[in-house]
Amino acid sequence: MSVTLTPQPRLLGTLVAGSVLFLLLLLSPLFIVAPLLYYAAMAGVIIAEAGRLPAKAGFLASRVLPEPLSLGEVQPVQLLVAHAGAAGLAAEVADHVPADLRPDRRVVPGVFDGEGLLTVEYRVEPPHRGAYRFGPVDLRCWRPGGWLMRQVRIKADESAAVYPDVLAIKRYELMLRRGMRFMAGLRRARPPGATTAFAGLRDYLAGDDVRRINWKASARRDSPVVMEVEAERGQQAIVALDCGRLMTAPAGLLTKLDHAVNAALLLAWVAQSHGDKVGMLTFSDGVRRFVAPQRGPGQVAQLNRVLYDVQPEYTEPDFAEAFSHLALRVSRRSLVVVLTDVLDPEASRDLVAHAIRLSQRHLVMVVAMADPEVLAARSAPIERVSRAYEWAAAEELLAARRASFEQLRQGGVLGLDVEAGKLSPSLVERYLELKERALL
Repeated sequence: MSVTLTPQPRLLGTLVAGSVLFLLLLLSPLFIVAPLLYYAAMAGVIIAEAGRLPAKAGFLASRVLPEPLSLGEVQPVQLLVAHAGAAGLAAEVADHVPADLRPDRRVVPGVFDGEGLLTVEYRVEPPHRGAYRFGPVDLRCWRPGGWLMRQVRIKADESAAVYPDVLAIKRYELMLRRGMRFMAGLRRARPPGATTAFAGLRDYLAGDDVRRINWKASARRDSPVVMEVEAERGQQAIVALDCGRLMTAPAGLLTKLDHAVNAALLLAWVAQSHGDKVGMLTFSDGVRRFVAPQRGPGQVAQLNRVLYDVQPEYTEPDFAEAFSHLALRVSRRSLVVVLTDVLDPEASRDLVAHAIRLSQRHLVMVVAMADPEVLAARSAPIERVSRAYEWAAAEELLAARRASFEQLRQGGVLGLDVEAGKLSPSLVERYLELKERALL
């Protein structure tokens, strides 16, 4: 711990003002007594002020970190600093937080309470997964109306890890408890032929299907009650995550791969919460990891660890090897969700051919993320000639993607093309729709 005393602006101004007394020396050398007495008095004031500030030792600092830090989410970090002699002092705190966590501010003001405890907060928005190291905490405190500030560096080193977005799981779980869809306003009636089972009763909410009102239960409670149904349980889903070159492209704050990682974790949790088995395969120019499908929270925790370690590779994905590996390891008919990127039909030829071949045994859904900048270029108004060229280029790229998805559709492969920032909720809704339609 290093400690220093630094002057407040008030002290600097007073010392500068005292220098005017030296002008009296122009009248007589005897006036040297005036500035000497002045600065002697100021020295006494400074010594007394130093004694009224907290002692050098005794400062303690700790952090309250989110457990764990979630990729791409804005989350609070709380700093606690304690010293019995600092009660009532004003302070500024600077945490040595890794810059890659994108803290919203470096210096946070605060005031010690009557027991000598200071609590401040700042926010981080991690754009990358991985391990990080927090450093010491710098503190500067002072008495209101005082002359000096105590500046301290407090040892508070600790490690933290950024995992895929677990906050999305907590939000989804909360919405389920409230009887809401993950995407507000999106509700579906049960399609013809869907296999559903009675799951319970709950209070009627605006937008519920009136055909599901249980009139007997409503009469007993004297308020509308609806029956909840659920899709058939005990099915199987496999997430195939492309870690190749195209997934390294940025899409907002995160890369496409990190958007896919967050979506994969949320889908895995939703699948196990519906009683389904879920597994995973990660690949680039070869298969990197394969996790056999299982059900239960323990499986989701294992997949979270796998996704934490996923790294992008600047290589072309080998769809033939990845899908052949899946065909050999997974014999039971499953929903195979391929998180990748789709370009024009020529560039996506291998993906299309091998996805169609895999769909002969499994229900395959190819999921791709549209670049938000390309969508913005296509949607923005055309106000000048250069914008017309931008619009045409964006439309050409999007038309090529549509052609690739049309080839997949004609081959019996499902497709989902969505903006990167909306991937997680869109993928969950599509999965629930497939379950309600009993396509597996």
